[in-house]
Amino acid sequence: MKAVYKPNREKGIKIADVPIPKISENEVLVKVKKAAICGTDIHLYDWNNWCENVNAKNPMIIGHEFCGEVVEVGSNVTLVKVGDLIAGETHIPCGKCILCKTGRQHICKDMKILGVHTDGVFAEYAKIPEICAWKLPLNTPADIGAIYEPFGIAVHGVLRDKIAGFSTVIIGAGPIGLFAANVADISGASQIFVVDLTEYRLKLATKMGDNIVTLNPKKDNIANIISEQTDGRGADVVIELSGSVQGTRTGFDVLGKGGRISLIGLHPQEVPLDLVNNVIYKEATVYGITGREMFNSWYQTESLIKSGKLNIKEVLTHEFNLDEVEKAILMAKEGNCGKLIVNVE
Repeated sequence: MKAVYKPNREKGIKIADVPIPKISENEVLVKVKKAAICGTDIHLYDWNNWCENVNAKNPMIIGHEFCGEVVEVGSNVTLVKVGDLIAGETHIPCGKCILCKTGRQHICKDMKILGVHTDGVFAEYAKIPEICAWKLPLNTPADIGAIYEPFGIAVHGVLRDKIAGFSTVIIGAGPIGLFAANVADISGASQIFVVDLTEYRLKLATKMGDNIVTLNPKKDNIANIISEQTDGRGADVVIELSGSVQGTRTGFDVLGKGGRISLIGLHPQEVPLDLVNNVIYKEATVYGITGREMFNSWYQTESLIKSGKLNIKEVLTHEFNLDEVEKAILMAKEGNCGKLIVNVE
């Protein structure tokens, strides 16, 4: 089968012909219909320090966001059957540690990640553990099925606590930030400010709801504008997705007293913060967000998508064939795009 292969620890990928994977008794074999590009794929393409820090597999097939049809199931599999359409949870929990046993599988002590520690889904066929298979309605468009996983991160971050009636600042208008804006909008946020350096993405953000204000730090005084438009209170909720030092510091600066901040973006270095003034005196609540809650975020995601109120199709801006994944990754690195879909069929 054709697959996108990471052959070594140097920059780049290649298209390779590899065997169709063999499944174990607890796995399913999926014929991949569509997949999507994620920031993780960029890390793996570049093979930077992040890959070494997480002990990423090499060589391997990359990719982890997908939608596909089950074509074979292991002898112990009962939750899905041949012919089912599925998306995939990418966190592979051990199922044995105290975190798994107490409903926190998504932060399992011995977590493995699909397409990082195991072969991924940028291939004609992929195998995944049964526990990671999320059954979709058969009429789900494959491109929508492929973005359940990243959309679930936005859902986890936005709905981690109360949002209705609260002013909300979203820092970073990449695909997950755009999804977050849409979730905040239909969940009743009173005001939504989306902050990014890329005008292309800010334009997409305006399509995520009727009450969205876009701000660009290159030309806007973010703190002053948010203060003015919230009657000096600051933001009730901040969702930080930029993964930048300045973006994170801005998030804490604009957070109002009693507010909460969800930290999603991954930082390449330590972030210096004024904890006394920005957390302690504000009595701020700080949430670290990693992946999706298994499987609360998935049920919420499915409910929101079924509601028909979302505008997430607007985020899916470009589509590439499997042998064009390198081109897609380079476009994602430039940032003048939304979510990039890979057509595998």
